Amino acid sequence: MSDEEFGGFFCQSISKDIEEADLLMDSFVQFLSVNTPLQKRDTVHRLIEEVLKKYQSQLDKKGVRLFKTYEKGLPEIIVPDGLFSYILESVLQYGISTVTSGGDMELSTRSSELQKGVSMRERLSGEDKRYVEIELLLKSSQKQVEGVADPPRFQESLSLMLLRLAREVVRKNQGIMKVEKDEKQGRVSISLWFPSERREMVYYRPIDPFVN
Repeated sequence: MSDEEFGGFFCQSISKDIEEADLLMDSFVQFLSVNTPLQKRDTVHRLIEEVLKKYQSQLDKKGVRLFKTYEKGLPEIIVPDGLFSYILESVLQYGISTVTSGGDMELSTRSSELQKGVSMRERLSGEDKRYVEIELLLKSSQKQVEGVADPPRFQESLSLMLLRLAREVVRKNQGIMKVEKDEKQGRVSISLWFPSERREMVYYRPIDPFVN
């Protein structure tokens, strides 16, 4: 290294080798990321939280209190993520337009067997199937129920249409939707049942094109 010319050549060669090795290692790490499957977990709760975050400002504007009860270790469902998010958004939009200001929303999830109170015609085929149940309970403020403000007719009609479209999507994806109303008490219950996924669901981590 005491030779200045040789020292410069040596450093330049080593630097080039290091850059090539780094590039090769980065490519190898990305290859492993793409080809290493990760188990899909807690998708239902993750998508619910994403939809709730989107509509939180509307809930705050009406002063609606939201209570959540999630079952831990909830199974995956057979419905694709995009369709499930659409169903959730439609149900939540209906809920927001239906519940009065100062009312409550109770959202719960659970795994269950064949549900009681659902006719055999409505049930999915196969007696041994398990379901994921999602229930949204709307409790309007009693003062509002007894004679103050109703939601605008257009908004109410639009949200009802969205709920009907969502019910059709649920049905086509082997699910069930039930809506029960108690006009006197100002309570509405929307229940969704989806078949649990029996297979182990996996996904592959996407490559971030902006990571060097």
